[in-house]
Amino acid sequence: MKFKFKIDENTTLDDVQAHLDALWSTNVKEIPLNYLRRIIEFLGAIQVQATGSIVRFKHPLLEKYPQYLGFFSIHKIHKGGDKDEVRMVDFKKYLYPALILIIEEKKKSNIE
Repeated sequence: MKFKFKIDENTTLDDVQAHLDALWSTNVKEIPLNYLRRIIEFLGAIQVQATGSIVRFKHPLLEKYPQYLGFFSIHKIHKGGDKDEVRMVDFKKYLYPALILIIEEKKKSNIE
């Protein structure tokens, strides 16, 4: 799969959700972190400091959920240079549910 998703002023939450659903069903082992980071930042999450190979993000809409407390994180795999990747298993288990929850909360409160 080519990891391309154009984000511009016309991109909607439904577009992002459809793309994440398509990404969920792809048959790849790893996803480029920079590709995911663009989607995460579009949803309004900011990257915060973490240690080691963990990448941690904060989003205010997740603060009311006890399993998140405003934060979600993912383990990155360093491939050399600026090539960091995320395992598909980790994406499905940790990142995807948090991103879908952010999208649902934004739709409930009519935030674009």
